[in-house]
Amino acid sequence: MFERARDYSESALSAIGLQPRRTAADYVLPALGVFGVGLLVGVGLGLLLAPKPGVELRGDIGRRVRRMSARRRRNHDSLDSQEHGEAHDDDDVP
Repeated sequence: MFERARDYSESALSAIGLQPRRTAADYVLPALGVFGVGLLVGVGLGLLLAPKPGVELRGDIGRRVRRMSARRRRNHDSLDSQEHGEAHDDDDVP
């Protein structure tokens, strides 16, 4: 419904030679997309031009990823056990 109204308003404005107003999102979203692509390209170039050999760099990255996933798993397990522990404590309260 809103799209149809927007289409009618845009066609009415273009019929009299005007343009619809552009919102902040029309400027910000493309800029964020370009920034994200630039960020990915920069990270890729940084990895390619790193002073460490590829095997060593991949090993370091792999170790860090495994360490972070283990830490995340421990945090998830501890939160899971806390939730289950609290649920059992609430059952005992009259």
